[in-house]
Amino acid sequence: MDINGNMFNELKKFLVYLQFERKLSKNTIDSYWLDLKFYLEFIMIDLQINNFKDIRLNHINSYTKMISKYIYNTSVNRKLSSLKTFHKYLYINKLSKVDPSNIAQSLRTNKKIPITLSVEEIDLILNSININKSNGIRDKSIISILYSCGLRVSELINLHLTNLYFDDNIIRVFGKGDKERIIPVGPKALNHLLDYIENIRPKLSRKSDSKGILYLSNRGKQLSRKTVWNLINSISINIDIGKNISPHTFRHSFATHLLEGGADLRIVQELLGHTNISTTQVYTHID
Repeated sequence: MDINGNMFNELKKFLVYLQFERKLSKNTIDSYWLDLKFYLEFIMIDLQINNFKDIRLNHINSYTKMISKYIYNTSVNRKLSSLKTFHKYLYINKLSKVDPSNIAQSLRTNKKIPITLSVEEIDLILNSININKSNGIRDKSIISILYSCGLRVSELINLHLTNLYFDDNIIRVFGKGDKERIIPVGPKALNHLLDYIENIRPKLSRKSDSKGILYLSNRGKQLSRKTVWNLINSISINIDIGKNISPHTFRHSFATHLLEGGADLRIVQELLGHTNISTTQVYTHID
């Protein structure tokens, strides 16, 4: 098989698009290459198809059925996500008459479905915080950032002022394994953050050496994980929406709402800082 043929040339152009237009990491692009190389080999060798315009949904289903004999459903879904993104790219660039992957269904997995909040419930939580009370502005900013950026609580409490880039509306986060990622901040969360930085943080930072930490305690020190858990628990008890809410609930909600809005699974994977896309795929089953 000629890997320099027309179909593989288009795959290479797609990978360049991911690198320079979508700004995806090398590891993510390598995963796309492996997934789609195997897919094209099946299409070209097993099915004897040499033009993207000839691919239909039944061909994709044959591919899914074949690989599901050898790998777990989560891995099948990851590969299916790759080819869905690829076919969408082909359709937009008029290399395919239809997008045959548009209705291809992911396989069911046995992963536990996490608790999530609706947009209305998140608004209810934020609106329940009295900004005239002690720490109200800070706490509102904390919850806004947890949801808007999908942060782990450990990532939140380790944010520094130097991690904020207001000109670009982004923050730089260091997650597990000190892995860096760049995350956009929504306008509402940005407003709450600026309110905290301009009006509250200066008072707290004068109480101690803050070491540039963003969110500070009443003593001007770095917040603990327990403090964040306690403030969210206190808020959830007061409004009583019937769900067991933790800091991670906002991260789950962030991912779910992105996917419901049509975001690509691998983009959500990068924003969350997941090493394996199978971890991200649990959110595809929530809605």
